Amino acid sequence: MTLLASFNHPVADAQRAFRRILKAMSEPGVMVSLPLQQGWGDLSPAATAVLLTLVDQESALWLDNRIDNEVVRSNLRFHTGVPIVDERDAPFALTHAAANPDPALFASGDNMSPEKSTTLIVEVPSLSGGLTLRLSGPGLRESRAIAPQLPEAILHYLRERPHPFPQGVDLIFTCGEAMMALPRTTDVEVC
Repeated sequence: MTLLASFNHPVADAQRAFRRILKAMSEPGVMVSLPLQQGWGDLSPAATAVLLTLVDQESALWLDNRIDNEVVRSNLRFHTGVPIVDERDAPFALTHAAANPDPALFASGDNMSPEKSTTLIVEVPSLSGGLTLRLSGPGLRESRAIAPQLPEAILHYLRERPHPFPQGVDLIFTCGEAMMALPRTTDVEVC
């Protein structure tokens, strides 16, 4: 078992990270920094900080095969206690863009319980240099353009939005020490 560092000051750093994640979720397309000295294994520091902040023994996490390894599992077990499950209806899922994850395969909640959807955390190659997306909706006074490098399945999901609001999957994109979020409430136009 290889244990790696977590936050230097667990309570204060988790609170700081939570405020930044909340900012990213409430202002879609805003890039926030989640500094952490290192990620666990191949995970970026931002993805590691998101996991340290959001998952715990009360939630469940689905791991993509490209990310699932003993280093990640042992650190998740030690630092968060989160149960790792095989079902894609978990509250949280972690994947890599190279896996071309389809958000439509994860829990989208229902009209009575939209909160029972999955928050999909996706490690991407870059939060810039991809196809331009124009965002509008709650949290945005005017439209905002972003260009993260997203896999085709996510772009297709954003174009089609197979789940009617309030259903849907919340997306968190991480790269290095940065993260960006696209909650299900955001209208996305692929340019």
